[in-house]
Amino acid sequence: MEKPFAELFGQINVKKRLNFYLKAFEKTSLCPFLLLVGAKGLGKTEFAREFGANLKNRDGKHRAFLEINCSTIKNLEGFFDQLFIPLIMDSEITVLFDEAHELPKDVTNAFLTIFNTERSNTRDFRWRDGEYPFDFKIQTFLFATTEPDKLFPPLKDRLTTVDFEDYEPTELAQILAAQVEDISFEEEALLELAKTSRGNARDCVKVAKELTGWCAAFDKKIFRMEDFHNFCEALAINPLGVSHIEKKVLSILRRDGQASLQELCAKTGLSRTALQRDVELYLMKKSLIKIDGKRHITKEGSDYIDHYVKKKIKQTH
Repeated sequence: MEKPFAELFGQINVKKRLNFYLKAFEKTSLCPFLLLVGAKGLGKTEFAREFGANLKNRDGKHRAFLEINCSTIKNLEGFFDQLFIPLIMDSEITVLFDEAHELPKDVTNAFLTIFNTERSNTRDFRWRDGEYPFDFKIQTFLFATTEPDKLFPPLKDRLTTVDFEDYEPTELAQILAAQVEDISFEEEALLELAKTSRGNARDCVKVAKELTGWCAAFDKKIFRMEDFHNFCEALAINPLGVSHIEKKVLSILRRDGQASLQELCAKTGLSRTALQRDVELYLMKKSLIKIDGKRHITKEGSDYIDHYVKKKIKQTH
């Protein structure tokens, strides 16, 4: 029998945690309320589905799996009357609440009552004129979010956090190779291509689809470094997956030596929040800039500009 998560790449620590909870569930029929945390494209939903598929009912059959995007929950009444009570009550089921930070406040407060299980694995919940029992040996609840800081703290305190990390380039290379059929890769070209996905499996799948079309258009059966450069040129992809606005910030810092956050906002047209969250975070992660009050380009950042940007300018003349 195939092991759980065998077909999912990467996330070694997540696999260890979830496999532990699966083994414990086999003995106790209980699972903690899990909160899957990580950026978009790190596999939270896929791992939740696989986890749910391996939780079995008391009769040994696979239980139902219900996936709810919390951004679609508009109010407490509609949620409980139309979805929660008719579909979940009295059912042996695993429920994933995706984008959990979007939960409305009144639904969150209701969950605080349901998930208060310090003394018992069952909980009665009063709704309208009825009282509904929850038995957490037959109902398992998972939550997933990209923004854990936006979760209501008392709810977050009741959840067990499982952190998802960026994929390593070697893991992304495996995903790429598995997605693209009938094409062989030069090892260096595959690894450089994987790096353009920014540690993100979802972006990696998108690159694989674009690569399939490009190889078909140019009748490529073997993908080499020369092809990597041509592919990136054709689709305006920067090495390391650096976006055009990130490249602009690097060029500004390379030219000016340093800049304040306010100066970069003025020169890029971005808000402070957008610049810090969408640009600086990735550049710091790749060690291309450093911040000590002002923003500075690192040696790695300067090398990036010198190697990729200036080289490209020379090629156009």
